Amino acid sequence: MPKSQSNLTGSDKPNTVAYGKWDSFSWEPFPEWEGTKAIMFRSSDGKRVAGAFRESATASMTYTCDEFTYVTAGWIKAHVHGGDTFTLKVGDCVYFTKGQTVDFECSKDYANVSAFFGTEPVTIV
Repeated sequence: MPKSQSNLTGSDKPNTVAYGKWDSFSWEPFPEWEGTKAIMFRSSDGKRVAGAFRESATASMTYTCDEFTYVTAGWIKAHVHGGDTFTLKVGDCVYFTKGQTVDFECSKDYANVSAFFGTEPVTIV
């Protein structure tokens, strides 16, 4: 695959398509989750965001938007309040919806590719 290209402005021009290997984008600190993040796309209105994440925190959160996640390394255990508890490993995926509260525990090498969809600008990443 050629070098990666991000689209952080949400441009719909053909020469701004975001692409690349999941771990080839520009990484920055993500202290909220004791890790790093690489945003590959952010829509012009901020309501859609996609990126890769390396996380190792144990945390609880209530979703302010929807999130689709695909695990690329390690594992993550999720306990959905009022629902199931499950562990996702490499190749597994999950879709959380706005308003759900979830407790997480991550392996030290946990990584994922995620897309976030909101009715307001996405602020969790």
